[in-house]
Amino acid sequence: MFIDETGEQCDQLVEALLALESDPHDGRRLAESFRLIHSIKGSAALLGFDKITSVAHHLESHFERLRSGSLTLDRPMIELALRCVDYFRDCNERLRTGSPLAAASDLLELVKQMEHSSQAAAKRPPASAPAAPPPPAPPAAAPAPPATPAAAPPSVPRPALPAAAPPAASSTPAPPPAAASQPAATAADPPRDADTARPPAEAAPDARSRRIRLHFAPGLAMADIKAELVLARLATLGTVIETIPPASEFAAQAELRSLEVVLRTAAAGGAIAIAADVDGVARVELDVPPPERPAAAVAAASSETTAAIETMRVDVERLDVLMNLVGELVVTRARFVQLATDLAPLFRKTAVAARSGGVHQPFREALDAIVKASPAVDERAVAACEFHMERIENQGRAWDEGQRRYAELVESVDHLTRVADNLQRGVLGTRMVPVGPLLNRFKRSVRDIAGELGKSVVLELAGEKTELDKRMIDELGDPLVHLVRNAIDHGIEPADVRLRKGKPETATLRLAAAHRGNNVLISISDDGGGIDVDRIRDRAVSRGLVSAEQAAKLSSQELIDFIWQPGFSTAREVSNISGRGVGMDIVRTRIESLSGSVDVESTPGQGTTFLIRLPLTLAIARCMLFRMRQAVFAVPVENVREIITVAEGRILSVGGRRVCDIRGEFLPLFDMDQIFRWNGESAAETEHGAVLVLQAGLRSVAVSVGSLLGTQDLVVKSLDDNFMRIRGIGGASILGDGEVCLLLDVSAAIDLVMRPRGGRRATDDE
Repeated sequence: MFIDETGEQCDQLVEALLALESDPHDGRRLAESFRLIHSIKGSAALLGFDKITSVAHHLESHFERLRSGSLTLDRPMIELALRCVDYFRDCNERLRTGSPLAAASDLLELVKQMEHSSQAAAKRPPASAPAAPPPPAPPAAAPAPPATPAAAPPSVPRPALPAAAPPAASSTPAPPPAAASQPAATAADPPRDADTARPPAEAAPDARSRRIRLHFAPGLAMADIKAELVLARLATLGTVIETIPPASEFAAQAELRSLEVVLRTAAAGGAIAIAADVDGVARVELDVPPPERPAAAVAAASSETTAAIETMRVDVERLDVLMNLVGELVVTRARFVQLATDLAPLFRKTAVAARSGGVHQPFREALDAIVKASPAVDERAVAACEFHMERIENQGRAWDEGQRRYAELVESVDHLTRVADNLQRGVLGTRMVPVGPLLNRFKRSVRDIAGELGKSVVLELAGEKTELDKRMIDELGDPLVHLVRNAIDHGIEPADVRLRKGKPETATLRLAAAHRGNNVLISISDDGGGIDVDRIRDRAVSRGLVSAEQAAKLSSQELIDFIWQPGFSTAREVSNISGRGVGMDIVRTRIESLSGSVDVESTPGQGTTFLIRLPLTLAIARCMLFRMRQAVFAVPVENVREIITVAEGRILSVGGRRVCDIRGEFLPLFDMDQIFRWNGESAAETEHGAVLVLQAGLRSVAVSVGSLLGTQDLVVKSLDDNFMRIRGIGGASILGDGEVCLLLDVSAAIDLVMRPRGGRRATDDE
């Protein structure tokens, strides 16, 4: 739980820091950053992770001064804070793998130096102080005089309270001995506990909850900041349980006149009064009675508590086990449906008993007539006839009973189907998580890469609430990283080039996610210069991928497809960001391993868009089934554009390949034998019955199939893990009758038939 919570807090902290980079005076973001750092420190201290605790503690002390207004956040501070976040994330990964935590001595030293610098800056007189003649420089050994209570404005009396003073007498108390020697804080002084703050330890055995009420001076400026400062100081003495008003509403208050804090602490009343005594606090009351709460508020709090209890974290491995069991249930359900379908013809005729009775009665009357006409008839033969007639009658009644039982079986199978479908959707829903956290990670990446390249780039996000399977989100991070890095390095021009082209100096990079049927589309688009197809053509020819004559005939889209080749790069020089030609190959390989596809659209001078299409989940897929002479195949319904019948006269030959005319659109037409080799058998053309028009992204082909079997939910299992890798086959499943069905990887199959390498058909080696 610590790893998961700290990871989420690091993501939120990075987002807050990046927002503060553009607005360093955002009090809400500063308070949020302080709260997140404090939470990380507290959790690490509780579990004994001293290295994390130490870094977070000194970073928290620095952010306390930022919140109080003593300091202003600048870029070096943000850079150092981001380095601390990187260290927290590295510790998380080490804890996840069981490795020892890395030393943080260098980073801790930098944080301490920043903290000491901030202390010195906080002790300097503020720039807004009234101008006065500079006093003569004191001797170096003469210490600065300490602040005294007289330094406080006379209109804001702030006496300290004794621990046992009742609330009624809090307006005119006498200073207690413990507080008499403590000087009152001034606006120029740093918080007294900032330099000596320590990580919060576990509550002492005698800790108790105390309600403190603070009254602020009338018309106090920045009262919300003062209130947050008080909370930070009180938090060093214990745990803040509740505040009235809530901390999140401080900034929204038109005039914050008072603040109530419920603090669980073992500290004495004098220490609490000193901690709460900051500039702007007119009066402090200890152990005040709680306010009366309306019944509606009590009910709302109860419901919030119940909701919190009903939320729990579940290991994703348990969800995987549950998903596998649901998959087995789906296979079993398909088996029952198949059996019910096979039994249907046996019970198609109704009223078998009535019909057998209609035959039985005339037959008995005929037998009685024979016995009467021929008294010499063998009685044993008559008895045998009557016995068999009785059996026929009983069989008819049993048949009718079987028909009723079959109807109940069909009803039960239908109920099982509904339950299995609901369970399947429920389990899939538990695995679905928003893509927002994944997309938000790139705010930091875009900032760092753009800064390293000297470019100005703003990141736009859309569709953060779009949900995708947790496993797929985990696998999607690396491909998106490569696409974002390439977009900033290769796609977006430098600022001077953009200005010459009449573009804004700041480029825009957009990450968007959206649902499309049973798919999720993720797009990465930029407003850069687009892909240079002429340079791709030259590089493809120089690498020997195509001849110069062939390259001259290729369209822009066909040339762009070369960027997916391993080791292919158009970069003029290799940098630590890109240029080695491995990123795009990794992107396509990883996306195809997720049963997805990736396409690219580029307009010269306007920008480039990469479109990733992914299924919602990898476990269960809705597929179109068709039977070939070798096996039963399945194609995800998302890849089936349409099903048509093509007459022989509409099949043409162009460039040695068959194409079919589909309403004026000419598509390549292939047989399954042109894609795969089956135990060395020679290719044979399939009789042209149904034709499936398959699409993967922007590419479409027509495939002749044998007989269509309809659609079905399939539990897809990987061939790589259970058998071997076969290019063009995305997995396998078991049908209701026990037959193995092969799932066609449409994108890879189109690659095999459109751009063959060393042969048109796939073999086991591929």
